[in-house]
Amino acid sequence: MKEKDRNPFVGIAKFLISLGLVMIVAKLDLLGLGEISDYFKWQMLLIFFGVFSLLSLELVSSVILFALGFWFLMPEMSVQLAPVYRNIYWPAVLVMAGVAFMLRPLTKQFKH
Repeated sequence: MKEKDRNPFVGIAKFLISLGLVMIVAKLDLLGLGEISDYFKWQMLLIFFGVFSLLSLELVSSVILFALGFWFLMPEMSVQLAPVYRNIYWPAVLVMAGVAFMLRPLTKQFKH
């Protein structure tokens, strides 16, 4: 596809979709943090950019940003991971990042 055929508003659309999804999570209190103001923290910024990266088909960066955001947000969440899952959290993130690296050539095909 030629550069002039691309939609110039794709970046804005991804941003708005990401922002909308994060705001839905905050409004419905899906993470159990409490007030809406409790959702607007630096950890949620990492999760926001993780959603943005996922919409851009950047799987590796989305896995890393999600993992970091949730790791630092977990102590404040009302729902906690069981100790077994807490112990395997980072190894599982590494496995998911490895799978994302393997899928990277496939996502490059969808971008063009």
